[in-house]
Amino acid sequence: MPEVSSYEADTVERIKTNAEADKACKMFLALKQITARILKAVAKEYMPLEIDEIISLMDEPQVSENTVDPDVPSPVLHTGNSEDVSIDDGTRFYDIRFTARVPKGSGYVQMIINIEAQNKFDAAYSLIKRGIYYCSRLISGQYGTVFEHMDYGKIQKVYSIWICTHPVKEFEDSIRVYSLKKEMLYGERSSEDIEAKEAENYDLISLILVCLKNEDKHGLSENDLIHMLDISLLQNDKRDLKKILGEQYGIPMTREISERMINMCNISAGIYEDGEASGLAKGLAKGLAKGRAEGMAKGRAEGMAKGKATGRAEREVEIIKTMLRKNYTIQEIVDLTGVTIKEVEAIRKSILS
Repeated sequence: MPEVSSYEADTVERIKTNAEADKACKMFLALKQITARILKAVAKEYMPLEIDEIISLMDEPQVSENTVDPDVPSPVLHTGNSEDVSIDDGTRFYDIRFTARVPKGSGYVQMIINIEAQNKFDAAYSLIKRGIYYCSRLISGQYGTVFEHMDYGKIQKVYSIWICTHPVKEFEDSIRVYSLKKEMLYGERSSEDIEAKEAENYDLISLILVCLKNEDKHGLSENDLIHMLDISLLQNDKRDLKKILGEQYGIPMTREISERMINMCNISAGIYEDGEASGLAKGLAKGLAKGRAEGMAKGRAEGMAKGKATGRAEREVEIIKTMLRKNYTIQEIVDLTGVTIKEVEAIRKSILS
């Protein structure tokens, strides 16, 4: 294995720091007091319920332990860690996933909830399509675990909720829902009772994008959920955050909540990539978008602008090779560096060859 330069080692270490900040942010979002407020704000089934009741209906959220699993049938729910390495995409994990019950009649029905913390909005792929893919995997993954053979009536509804911290301008300060709807092309609609019964069979997927304010407008949203997430993920001062969450949003400062909040604040501004904690993620993502000027050799601007790995400066190629050798997935490298999947795949193939 080629010797790793001090520059490359430092770069990988900064990426690791950024990954730790990302992990701390997900652990914060996975707190039931936070997750319950997200569900109440965006999921119609939970809007009429009080926070304590929603919490009582939730299983314990699991953070980055279940794979989206692009190649083979998904693992059984609640089996802990499980992963499959795709030849093309690497391993992709759901950030947060859990099941929750919803009152229905005299009983309950169960749903599957996925929450994703998305830092990069204008990636090389459509975030909406990626979200729909996640929803589809949550549905198809129920085969053999929730239902078998032709027993489709047992399929559970899924929610995939994406917390977007750096949305493009036209998406900022908004909550968007993408779901299955019925459209009558011909004929008369049925009665409300029959329509509601029919909806139970097709209302199975909801993709929700919760887009926060951009950096110069933090904490200015009139929406309670966006405002809470905005100040929570940005706030560096744990004393101020503790006060805001406790007094303004009624979140009890238990030991678990305090520890996760302090950890997130200590690592840095969480998912916002603020300052040096973002390391290469900031240098590469912004550098690629602005002529590759930040912290990189000047000579690679033209080659990267054309999206060709062969035109990339040797130093960056070696960094990506180092990340691959340290078992970073292709998707993680894309998210952290801003390069395209094809570019990383080209480098990976060069290692294999």
